Amino acid sequence: ILGQFITKKYLGIRKALILNCILTPLLTGAQILYPEAWFLIICRILLGLTMGLFWPNCLNLLSKWQKVSTHEKSKKNFALFNFSWNSGFIIGLLIGFLWAFSWSDYFAMIVSCLLSFLLIPVSFFIQKETKPEISKEIIIYQSEDPLSHLDIKEDLVINSNTPMIVYPVLFSWVSIMFLAISKSIFIFGYPILVKALLSEEFSSLTYLVQCGIQFMQLLGLTLINSMKVYRRKIASLIGIFVVILVASTIFLVGDILYISIVTALVGLFLGLIHGVGMKIMLEYGTAENSSKYSTINEILVGIGFGLTPIIAGYVVEVYLYGIYLFLTFLGLLILISLIIISRNVKRGNLNNKK
Repeated sequence: ILGQFITKKYLGIRKALILNCILTPLLTGAQILYPEAWFLIICRILLGLTMGLFWPNCLNLLSKWQKVSTHEKSKKNFALFNFSWNSGFIIGLLIGFLWAFSWSDYFAMIVSCLLSFLLIPVSFFIQKETKPEISKEIIIYQSEDPLSHLDIKEDLVINSNTPMIVYPVLFSWVSIMFLAISKSIFIFGYPILVKALLSEEFSSLTYLVQCGIQFMQLLGLTLINSMKVYRRKIASLIGIFVVILVASTIFLVGDILYISIVTALVGLFLGLIHGVGMKIMLEYGTAENSSKYSTINEILVGIGFGLTPIIAGYVVEVYLYGIYLFLTFLGLLILISLIIISRNVKRGNLNNKK
């Protein structure tokens, strides 16, 4: 929130992104040099500020460009955006695995920190934000009132660029929160299970499994981008159901090989959930010409990724598989909630929307 306020009030998007690229490697390196608990907490809080300078601005820009782009161009922008940030994770995790396997986790962390300083000169090539010209292409509006069958109060115009606002925005917020919590549990829980069921010598497997999650998530996001509006609802609900299924079988089976495989594969279904939630959020921002939806999105992501590991840390002290049991019951509640929230988003009303 503070990052967005500083961006709007003082910096602008270009300077905010440059500041993010400077602070991120400095704060990361500082944690390596002085790993005291109080100092680490301060650095992590400041890193949260840098995330506020980066992610909401990226999503807001994507939403703005969608407003002045054709439907096909918007899909391409969404695909390229997802490919870029997921590829960064995938490449980083693969290289991290090789370094950690060959040397040590600490060495891998030092080298990655040094490489991150390359962000500083690269950031200065970001062009100053300009007001893009409004597209002169004809926007085809729907012939029937798309909100007539929905419980939506907003006075929004749905056109070929914003078909996803037929979904209540609450669908996006609940989906994004569940995504953050579930992904955080899978990422946090796997290395603990490796340590408990194998030994610390196999900790480098974490890089490969997390890489698998990101790769499969990219596939899920790509699939969502190519689906029609109604099918995205079904894909999101299927994604949540599979997350529930995976979480429940992890504490029932308890085999590390099985856990490794399903944890990596669950990324595909996290991608389906993420893709639908992000599509709705972006198109509400486009329709209202507002950054509040991208800001709320990052707040929910921050809460999900920030609080979950803290709570999970206490839970695993009591019962190793407790976090997966919690995720199973939470997933059931979320699945029922989203079915109710989206009950008016029906195939018959969306036949011609893409």
